[in-house]
Amino acid sequence: MGIQDRDYYRDGPSLLDRVGQQGAAVWLIGITAVVFLLQAITGQPGPTSSPLTIWGSYDTASIQQGELWRLVTPIFLHSGLWHLFFNMLCLFWAGRRLEEIYGSRELAAFYLLAGLVANLVNLVVEVLSGVDSRALGASGAVMGILVVFACHFPHQKVLLFFILPMPVWLLVVLFAVLDLLGALGARPDDNIGFMVHLAGAGFGLLYYHTGLRLTRLFSQPRTYPAVPRLRVTVPPDDSTAETAQFREASLPRGATAVADEYLEAKLDAVLEKVAKFGQASLTSEEREILFRASELYKKRRR
Repeated sequence: MGIQDRDYYRDGPSLLDRVGQQGAAVWLIGITAVVFLLQAITGQPGPTSSPLTIWGSYDTASIQQGELWRLVTPIFLHSGLWHLFFNMLCLFWAGRRLEEIYGSRELAAFYLLAGLVANLVNLVVEVLSGVDSRALGASGAVMGILVVFACHFPHQKVLLFFILPMPVWLLVVLFAVLDLLGALGARPDDNIGFMVHLAGAGFGLLYYHTGLRLTRLFSQPRTYPAVPRLRVTVPPDDSTAETAQFREASLPRGATAVADEYLEAKLDAVLEKVAKFGQASLTSEEREILFRASELYKKRRR
């Protein structure tokens, strides 16, 4: 397949392409909003008031009996409109920026795993302490998102309660201290999952400092055939045109085809990056790939 046959040379994106361009953060918010609407239709939002929330909310006893989906489904359930609003506001504000760094699939994987880990840590703590609880909400996953965002942009200004300006690192530290006090019993409040928040924040910190990439764990690296390394000696007095002809004639036809396919395969990744983040995001090596590909395309059109 030639370079001109790539998707990037077709007439414009389809409807599905436009939907996909919205990004993982918007999709997660949309799915959560639809689930909340279903909660409201089938009852009142809350852990025990709607068949949907009864089935999907976090429940210590039910999880111990094998209902493991309850470690994930609470991420998409909320107890009220304000609960939903603040979680989704944080996801939109911080998640969109992180998506530019990590990509859509990585953001979605991190969000889901952060929520899962937060609920799992809370489960272990409750089992060891002999406590049973029911809960729902994406606060653990959102705390993970906020911590990673604060690690990347510590001095980004935010408005606490939409009034008090402060750097985001200070806001995250403030949240963590309040949750720690709550987990230790200094802030008794049955409606806040202090341990879930702390576990989500801890997972975000671990994720950032280890450099872990979740999507790489489940994807096979692409392999390409080795390109023969050929050394060509050209007389110093040759002209540019003669030199180019000599080099083309010196390369075996099979080696040239392999090199072209290898270049086109690398070009796919570069063009995807340009489509998502613009040409300014390219490294010098990626710009060189674009240049070499354009030269190859010109030769094929002659």
